[in-house]
Amino acid sequence: MVDKETKPEWYQEDVKSINPDAQNLLENYSGFQADEVLPHVLSLYTNPPQRAEAFRICHYPCIGQMRFLSFHIPRHPLFERVLEYLRNNPTAGFLDAGCCFGQEIRYLAHQGIPSRQLFGLDVEQTFIDLGYKLFRDTDRLEATFALGDLTGDDDGSREALAQTLGGEIGIIYASSLFHLWDYGVQLKAATRLVSLLRDQVGVMVVGRQLGSILAGEYPLTGFSDGTQYRHNIESLKGFWLDIGQATGTQWKVEALLKDDDSVVQQNLKSSWGDSNMRMNWWGATRIA
Repeated sequence: MVDKETKPEWYQEDVKSINPDAQNLLENYSGFQADEVLPHVLSLYTNPPQRAEAFRICHYPCIGQMRFLSFHIPRHPLFERVLEYLRNNPTAGFLDAGCCFGQEIRYLAHQGIPSRQLFGLDVEQTFIDLGYKLFRDTDRLEATFALGDLTGDDDGSREALAQTLGGEIGIIYASSLFHLWDYGVQLKAATRLVSLLRDQVGVMVVGRQLGSILAGEYPLTGFSDGTQYRHNIESLKGFWLDIGQATGTQWKVEALLKDDDSVVQQNLKSSWGDSNMRMNWWGATRIA
């Protein structure tokens, strides 16, 4: 169990059900019988200490709130465009940056995207290993997983990441990623992600993250002593102007702030939630 003194108020201790999308994927992709799914998930993440260990390594809300069993990419406004791009460009890769357990990668594989087109990036091997245990696909998933810190200053690590992923990627998916950092660190990470994309017009970065009607720095309560920059639509467009200046590129930004997102509703119940909080769904397409 996670230490009660360090466990934030949003940590979900008891798990009695999982969402229908996860149930469906574990049945039809992983091959579990319907009545085997919940016991399998519970055996991995509540009885033995795997989820607690993953949460101890990194206090990510997606782990503490069991959101690694949610699939956000099919709800993204640009999802059909992502699918079309990958199907029309079979040599272009899809990179899930901050992939956690790789649940979105498995979703795309189940949608018929060849798994050799799929790439995942995270800072912890533990998360990747737990993904294989969760979905039981070690023998058939051809996706490439890489370790790397987008915010670090290790030149060797950055070069290794570029050798593994550079030039392969046509679409980057960044879900619940940028809101982990302040504006300056977001800019650093996004610039490095852009360097991994193919150097051509039409490549995309799509994502979702906690935003706000009032853009600005907010405390990362329950996660770290730092701050997170929550974007609104205008600040996000300015952010991609800054990325363009840093990389010599130009981007078309599409974004939508939503207040009916389940994550927002859950966080609004916490002491640190505020009425301006929104989920920011966005996409940036390179135009020059």
